[in-house]
Amino acid sequence: MLQSWLSVAGIAIDLLGFILLLREWWLAFFHESAALDFQQQRAWQMSLRHHQSSHASDQLRSHLDTHNRIQDEMAERSARARHMATLKSRKRMFMAATVLIVIGALLQLVGQIPAELFTALTGLG
Repeated sequence: MLQSWLSVAGIAIDLLGFILLLREWWLAFFHESAALDFQQQRAWQMSLRHHQSSHASDQLRSHLDTHNRIQDEMAERSARARHMATLKSRKRMFMAATVLIVIGALLQLVGQIPAELFTALTGLG
């Protein structure tokens, strides 16, 4: 009887691992979408900056260049922080999912061992 419950537990743990893996894929999808949006926004900003600087005086152009450089550095730092946080979260999800899937598969295998062998190996009935 215990042996059949090991199979059930293995299936449940396997399912939980797969759900975590789906969550990791979900994070990857949204992170990739956010990265593309960031690149698109940066391209638009660069175009706008080029237009502004081409119509500005030399003194204003110097100020705009400094301002733009500061904005670029802040945007890059923020994007890098988001990227690193997402990668860290994805790594944790992936590792947890992998462990759960392997444990679930092993429990299912143990649950399928012939009853006589299971009793002989474990001493449990």
